[in-house]
Amino acid sequence: MLIKTIIKKCYLMMYRNKLKQLGKNFEFNFPICFRNPQYISIGNDCYLGTNCRIEAWDQYNDLDYRPEIVIGNSVKINSTCHIGAINKVIIGDNCLLGSYVMIIDHAHGKSNLQEAYIHPSKRDLYSKGCVKIGSFCWLCENVVVLPGVTIGKGTIVGANAVVTEDLPEYCVAVGNPAKVVKYLK
Repeated sequence: MLIKTIIKKCYLMMYRNKLKQLGKNFEFNFPICFRNPQYISIGNDCYLGTNCRIEAWDQYNDLDYRPEIVIGNSVKINSTCHIGAINKVIIGDNCLLGSYVMIIDHAHGKSNLQEAYIHPSKRDLYSKGCVKIGSFCWLCENVVVLPGVTIGKGTIVGANAVVTEDLPEYCVAVGNPAKVVKYLK
């Protein structure tokens, strides 16, 4: 137990100086992975579960990007979540992400016929726009949020949903693609 505590403190000290911002009372379960932490801001009282990947891609296939990932205050991100940006991903205050949630603002290529004969890993990264998740949202287990989407304040996205379009405030959305099934009263 002592060795694990020492490793966590060393890991935290290493990233505290590399992240763009790291708020007070940050908790995590080892291991976690940050790519280009200088573009990542994490607010106060946040938690990251085991095997989370937060990746800000500033270069890929010799192209330069200007990524930004902003995680608000009191955000709990459970294990094995993946957040990736070449543009911008914003997660508001007081959000909860279940395990295996993926939030990305980009894809490998533009999904057109010209690129169909290029290996996906060799295609340029392309963003349809930033992703914004409002405060007090709950993304349940295995939710996928795709580029260019805004999820309104207080919205709940059910397990295994794929969010392809904007969702309004204070609703429950489920399915693939995610559709509103209820408004919160």
